[in-house]
Amino acid sequence: MAAKLMIMPSGRSRYLKDNNMKIIFYSLIVVAVFMVISNYYMFSFMHAMKQVLMIVLALIATRETEILYYSMYFDTDRGQAKELITKSYPLMTALIYVLLIPIGTPLWLVVVGAVLATFLGKLMFGGFHHMVFHSSLVGVLFVTLGWTGLATSADLINSFDSFILELLFDNDFFNVTLGLGNVFDPGSSLSALKALTEGTPYNFIDVFLGLTPGIIGNGVVLVLVFAFLLFKKAINWILPSVLLVTFFITALVVGLINGDDFMFPLYQLFSGSLLFVVIFITTDPITTPIPTSAKIVYGVIAGALAVFIRIGGTYEEGIIFAVLFMSMLTPLLNVEMKPKVKDKIPKKAVNTEKAGA
Repeated sequence: MAAKLMIMPSGRSRYLKDNNMKIIFYSLIVVAVFMVISNYYMFSFMHAMKQVLMIVLALIATRETEILYYSMYFDTDRGQAKELITKSYPLMTALIYVLLIPIGTPLWLVVVGAVLATFLGKLMFGGFHHMVFHSSLVGVLFVTLGWTGLATSADLINSFDSFILELLFDNDFFNVTLGLGNVFDPGSSLSALKALTEGTPYNFIDVFLGLTPGIIGNGVVLVLVFAFLLFKKAINWILPSVLLVTFFITALVVGLINGDDFMFPLYQLFSGSLLFVVIFITTDPITTPIPTSAKIVYGVIAGALAVFIRIGGTYEEGIIFAVLFMSMLTPLLNVEMKPKVKDKIPKKAVNTEKAGA
């Protein structure tokens, strides 16, 4: 039975289309490129190279973990194992995961998180088509909560990989001659969400353009990507739209109660990983509900919950916990809100009854 689960799709798999997954993957690459450029502008060339290395290592780690697992589990060679993972989309897991962790995360921890995301978030449940929680979020949670002192900001901690990066790129040639902006000090800069919490928000235009520190700071890029994916019909619009509207209204109400102005919900909307998670995770048909009514319930609860966790909790990326919580309820929502099919009486049976009468 376990072997079948590894290679057989689930009932939700019929909502997956290879062409759509390719469009989403290429969109992720676009976001990753802008992340590299923005880190170059905000911090240094060294940080841009660090982001590139993080992406490359995460891609290798997730793919090789699946190949190794499938080859050992099915006692097959590497070539056959590669064929088994074509519908598992390990590269998408890697990109989503690595863009959701701080750029200051040591490279060895990036690899550990990628392996944990793949094994504990995907393979342990029977593969991509049987995930309960999005595998990338599992990796993010392990990295950011399991090693809180190592994955917190853009500052490169004292580690061997950081030493190599500084040796190669921390010099006048890269910092001055090839310097692009060097706007922020990675050791003392606050994320957009942290600055908002402390009452010293960045300029909104900078936040909207994604030119402020923090996880996924490409506001306008993500808006354009979202519009493009909707235009190409690569994702379903209902859940993300309901979630974003609910988030905005909840943030507006909470902000007015706390005495904040009307810009507060906009800052919340474009800060942190909210847009990224909504676009690339809440549109996944495997870990989110299928019925329309269930999508609406998911979006309303997750949107409101994300605001409350952000404002009332100690973990600023509340959307991650909100999505993980709702993913746990997704099987229940799929069952309870499944459209009722009315029993139809065949015409022959009706005619027979009339004749008998």
